[in-house]
Amino acid sequence: MRYTRLIGTVIAFCMAVPLFAQQYKATIPYRMVGEKMIIEMKVNGTIRPFIFDTGGRTALTTKASQALQITATDSMKVTDVNNVESYYQTTRIENLTTPDDVINFKNAPSLIINEVKGWECFGVDGIIGSDLFANTIVSIDSQAKNIIVTSAEKPSTVSLRKMLNFTKGGGMPIINIQIAPVSNITVLFDTGSPSLLSLIESDFERIKPEASMEVVSEGYGEGSIGVAGQADKASSYRVYIPLLSVGATKFRNLTTHTDKHPYTLLGVKLLQYGKVTIDYPRGRFYFEAFQPDNEINNQCNNFDLTVKDGDLYVSTVWSSTKGKIEVGDKVIKINGKPAKKYDFCESILNGIPELKEKKQTKLTIETASGIKNIIYKKE
Repeated sequence: MRYTRLIGTVIAFCMAVPLFAQQYKATIPYRMVGEKMIIEMKVNGTIRPFIFDTGGRTALTTKASQALQITATDSMKVTDVNNVESYYQTTRIENLTTPDDVINFKNAPSLIINEVKGWECFGVDGIIGSDLFANTIVSIDSQAKNIIVTSAEKPSTVSLRKMLNFTKGGGMPIINIQIAPVSNITVLFDTGSPSLLSLIESDFERIKPEASMEVVSEGYGEGSIGVAGQADKASSYRVYIPLLSVGATKFRNLTTHTDKHPYTLLGVKLLQYGKVTIDYPRGRFYFEAFQPDNEINNQCNNFDLTVKDGDLYVSTVWSSTKGKIEVGDKVIKINGKPAKKYDFCESILNGIPELKEKKQTKLTIETASGIKNIIYKKE
């Protein structure tokens, strides 16, 4: 089941953050909660939870900044994951320290943002983004569930054969990957994005004539949620990609969807297939795959659902159910039994139990043209 997409990325150029003038190596453990990487950092000595988001920049929620008595000092314009530009207050965090007390990022720049819808589900105070690590090398190991931050006097020891250069200035991990047979696309490595690949429409249209891709479904539904709010309802495509390459690593038989982000996103699921090292000062991205060739073979639901005010509603309709149901239709029964009241956060973090029990589920849905029984399934 794919629910309303909570991404929350704030895309902006990186800024240098003062550090110790010595060699260092810090370890930041993380845990996966509802497809988000949750870490802890010390803010002026107090442990606080954050989303670790390589596609974004560091930010505190308004509520957290008030609790920590951190006041705004300036403002700046930023672009969120839905390509919406807005002005936000900014501040400086006097001491932002790794949980092992090894690195203290002094006077770290931070946005102050209103809490994004859904963040209450993760219990976080904001984002730790790429800008914080502009002078460091960051390695993410999904097997150890650790983020290792080291000083950057010397380059990473990872083989250069596993390295891709950043393709743009500004210090963000933006690289080129390939869709067979010959199409290069520029992607932002964004641990705030829950998928392996989220393809922007402009990239899709540009490479469609030459790339080996197939549109398998067309959809219409709710947009993803960024820091500026939820995007308007929009059309999108499901796209089957026979072969995607990140450097020398191959991903076969991947199905993704188009979106309206500023960049195509290479998301957090990449970490399931290998270790990522980002050398920010040198603009280098390393991917050490666990295996060189990976079969994805992911399937998607024939329509998507979301929880609103405790009830289950259709959020996106794909081709096979077009004309049968519409966005906003309400689910009233599941396998013949009245639908329960559901908690929004529980649905984001763990899904709807009744929809996870079987490969196919009969949903009774209240539509504008009457009550209909629709099979909810993968396709």
